Amino acid sequence: MSVFERLKERLKNVPGVTDADITAWADESVAESGISEEENDNAIMYLALAIAYESIAGNAARFFKYTDGEESVDKTNIFSNYMQLAKDARKQYRKYRRGNGASQSHVARADKR
Repeated sequence: MSVFERLKERLKNVPGVTDADITAWADESVAESGISEEENDNAIMYLALAIAYESIAGNAARFFKYTDGEESVDKTNIFSNYMQLAKDARKQYRKYRRGNGASQSHVARADKR
């Protein structure tokens, strides 16, 4: 499955996302990373996903909160939610860029030193 198809599947329920958007995000990820889809499709996919989430978050930054009597609508968290998704996608990108999802973690010291 191509990066375009994978992105389309992941973002199919996000309102306003078009095929042109997905193509642009995939192309931007190739340009930013300097690697091709053939070299490391997972890294490209996660970078494109991060770029997509950042773009969607930018559009969501204008959302608002209002209350009218018993009714209230709060869409202010949408920006931060998408930015967290973008952060997580960039983390996955870095993991795949280092070597097919291999990761290493270190437990912090209990005495905080």
